[in-house]
Amino acid sequence: MVISFTLVACGSKKTSPVPDTNQAATTANQTVTTTPVADKTAMVDCGTGQDPFCFVNRMNECLPVTIKMMGGDNSTKIEMTILGVENEKCHFQRKINDALNLNCFFPKGTMNSDTLDQTFGNDRGLQKVVDDACKSGW
Repeated sequence: MVISFTLVACGSKKTSPVPDTNQAATTANQTVTTTPVADKTAMVDCGTGQDPFCFVNRMNECLPVTIKMMGGDNSTKIEMTILGVENEKCHFQRKINDALNLNCFFPKGTMNSDTLDQTFGNDRGLQKVVDDACKSGW
């Protein structure tokens, strides 16, 4: 089974600063880009993965997030959840057709797109990392 993420660039919200009366001429045409602050504790539901960045960005930081998708056969339900950091490890769970089939605790910094791909059997040279992280979860 192959799971792939198509990454699409997102826009940023732009706001104009309030000009200082001493700098009105230099700041009137400038804009400031702001980035929303991510909630580090709340579970984020990324739905069915229309925006893969929703899951991938939080997964890379081991922030609570969940996503539901269909396998390539259009009949296999896949749900992936990052529960957050527990005992200095990233707690990852995967359900296939509503049955928990992976419960893993990845060492910090090892939960990423390549590791995720490896959990589906796509060789990224990380099978030992996956085996070690997932056997500790049972």
